[in-house]
Amino acid sequence: MASAQRKIKPALKRILIEKAGGKCANPGCSNWRVHIHHIKHWAIYKAHTADDMIAVCPSCHDAAHYGHLQITDEMLYQWKDIVRASLPNSIHLYVEPGVELKLLTGSISFTTTNDQAALFELSNSNHLKIRVLDRDLLLVSIRLQDQSGKELLRVIENHVRVAKNESIIFDYRAGRVRVTVPATEDFVPRWLIQQIQARNPDFAANNRIVALDIEVVKPGIVRVQGCWPDKDVAVVITQDELSFCSRERPKPLTLVGEGEGSVIVYAGPITSALFGFAGVPAAG
Repeated sequence: MASAQRKIKPALKRILIEKAGGKCANPGCSNWRVHIHHIKHWAIYKAHTADDMIAVCPSCHDAAHYGHLQITDEMLYQWKDIVRASLPNSIHLYVEPGVELKLLTGSISFTTTNDQAALFELSNSNHLKIRVLDRDLLLVSIRLQDQSGKELLRVIENHVRVAKNESIIFDYRAGRVRVTVPATEDFVPRWLIQQIQARNPDFAANNRIVALDIEVVKPGIVRVQGCWPDKDVAVVITQDELSFCSRERPKPLTLVGEGEGSVIVYAGPITSALFGFAGVPAAG
């Protein structure tokens, strides 16, 4: 007589992961890499029963078996009963506390002596801001919309939320999120692509634009790249450059530094953005 197989069928795994919302079923955990846990232990029951299985991350899986603050079977069944609404693709970007807090844009870093700062705010829907908590926690907030005014993505103090759209590619791992969109007029105006490609021919390679690439590189230090078009102006951050673009100017105004050690310290009023364009209202 054949013995029960420990291997779980892929279709059952997909059902359990989807039921958990595409991440760890623990509502207090943002980990997206998951194990399938048998609430009724495999060693005893030798059965793959969907009602008695759940998708949890390795840390929560370990806590269910050995944790000092144990995850009980009752808690696991409660998590299984959670009805999760259809939400945008989302993940929390954890930034380890640091002695120095910097936002690295291209090859220039920004920091502030205040508890918050807006690098730029082209409109309420296109901006990049930072906030400092307790002197060692860096929080980043970003908004980006497409050319029709529809929101593409939002970062709310390190919580990344990306619109579900088959044209948008959302890639992530612990400590990094990368979002790309087609290099079409729906997302990026042609004049902007031409301006940036004149300096950087690799921009819009493979007919896609990096809408946002945000990565934790050191404790308290976050690197960001992206493209924020807003009517006739735009801000573009590539690996090496921070560029301010306008349809009225043939070339962008570009800032280049020497990397993380090139630092601009913002000490102005928190009601004003550090950078702006003529005719575009300041932050606040």
